[in-house]
Amino acid sequence: MKLDEKWLRVHLPEDCRDENIDVFSGLYLDGLKVMSEGERGDPDRLVFEAKDEEDLKWWQLDHICHFVGKVDKSATWRWYRDHAEDGQWYYIEHRNYDYNAIDDPRLPGFERYLKNVKYVFPEDYFEKKVEEYTGLMNRWFLVPHWGYDREALRFIEISDSREYKSDYDKSDEIKPETIIKTVD
Repeated sequence: MKLDEKWLRVHLPEDCRDENIDVFSGLYLDGLKVMSEGERGDPDRLVFEAKDEEDLKWWQLDHICHFVGKVDKSATWRWYRDHAEDGQWYYIEHRNYDYNAIDDPRLPGFERYLKNVKYVFPEDYFEKKVEEYTGLMNRWFLVPHWGYDREALRFIEISDSREYKSDYDKSDEIKPETIIKTVD
């Protein structure tokens, strides 16, 4: 895919400017259309249609923001998934923890993306993405569990609610009998 690498790098947060920005595997340009190569004989599909070259550059920059920057995995979670038996998760519980929820593997990547967007895009775009990604984080909670701290640029827990199992079973996921070990 054709990139205006100089323009893209100038607009990235300073700590990401030297990173690899060739993150468009499986995508190609057809004029101002970004197309995804068909898989296993499926037809190619339209991913994004830009209004002009400028619009295409901003779309590319947004896409790159998902892949650059450091992921913070330093948070300690109360429950860690240990293993599954007969389709049920078993957990390890930590007595000292920063967060109450089950560790969500999307969280560090979402935080990295939103941090990049904060420094790259206008405030209204950033706010739109915060709302979108907060909604994604709260998808499996009956009561919203996640908020976003715009100062610290991280997700924060705003309730003690727990994830529910599925759209058909709204019960909490953690059950006391599934905690197999407690560690300090």
